[in-house]
Amino acid sequence: MDRPLISIIVPVYNVESYLPRCIESIMAQTYENLEIILIDDGSTDSSGRICEAYADRDIRIRTIHKPNEGLADARNQGLEAARGEYCSFVDSDDHIARDYAAYLYDMASANNAQIAVCGYQKVYEGRAASLSDKNDRRTISVYDSFNALSALLYQKGIIASAWGRLFCRELFSDIRFPKGRQHEDVAVMYRLFERAETVVVGKEQKYFYLQRPGSIVHSAFDGKRMDYIVSTQECIEYMRDRYPKLVSAAVSRHFSACFELLASLPPAGAGIGNGNLGIISGNTCMYSRENDQDRAIYKEAYRKLVQEIKKYRKTVLSDRNARPVNRLAAAGSYLSVAVMQKLCHLKTHSTISI
Repeated sequence: MDRPLISIIVPVYNVESYLPRCIESIMAQTYENLEIILIDDGSTDSSGRICEAYADRDIRIRTIHKPNEGLADARNQGLEAARGEYCSFVDSDDHIARDYAAYLYDMASANNAQIAVCGYQKVYEGRAASLSDKNDRRTISVYDSFNALSALLYQKGIIASAWGRLFCRELFSDIRFPKGRQHEDVAVMYRLFERAETVVVGKEQKYFYLQRPGSIVHSAFDGKRMDYIVSTQECIEYMRDRYPKLVSAAVSRHFSACFELLASLPPAGAGIGNGNLGIISGNTCMYSRENDQDRAIYKEAYRKLVQEIKKYRKTVLSDRNARPVNRLAAAGSYLSVAVMQKLCHLKTHSTISI
């Protein structure tokens, strides 16, 4: 029997150095019944031309050019254009294993799941990927909607990314990524998990996630990064209305987001307010002198994050289902702001891929 069509959606913006590897990894899939939708989001480098060149080589590839309106809008454009029964998102600086689509589809099909998730490997520029050889990599976990939501919110084996998973496209019937918002994955993933009767999670690492300085996650802090906790706050209210038993899980997720953002701000007492602002990116702390407007943004973000941490730390500390690192951070937050930031760095760098 013929396998159903899978639409792989690739938002593209100024990634000329990485794009060929991404596209070629999709073209090389062992699962051949694909359509590959490249959304050129107003690139100003040669990315758009690269997309067209690959579309000329492979009839499965379509390129859509649009004005630059951000990652969320590009993904939405891809969803509008998609014709597949299933869809998957691949970021244009990442790449995938040859059996990525087959692995996800086989899991979904065997378990009658509407969402299938694979493991991922962080890849650093100039270094070859090194796949884990852990014995449990072939483990597959099957969840109903409630337990999938719990695992997602408690960050136990599932992260809130759009990439690295296969969706029944009908889940997106009236769901779209919020245009103009950063961390847009977080804003929609719990709603998609709610709609899925079954979610299957495999630990084999089939997605290669590039860590590069120019990405949103590793760039200097700006006010838009606070969109992250807007999305997690919305999730708390959503769970209050629909799943009261998962409010603590949503609070735990919000708490994590606050500490992740705190990690991207200058260290307490060593930058904010004196003009010598440290911008933390990955493992590097870079200092630059910013203007008054920038300092005001950092100060307000810092104030808001500390406020949210204090508001929810008791809930997290008393929640035995919360990740140990979250409970440790909650306990440390009762000491001092400096300790809070040290703990948030520990938390950030202890993240483990599934």
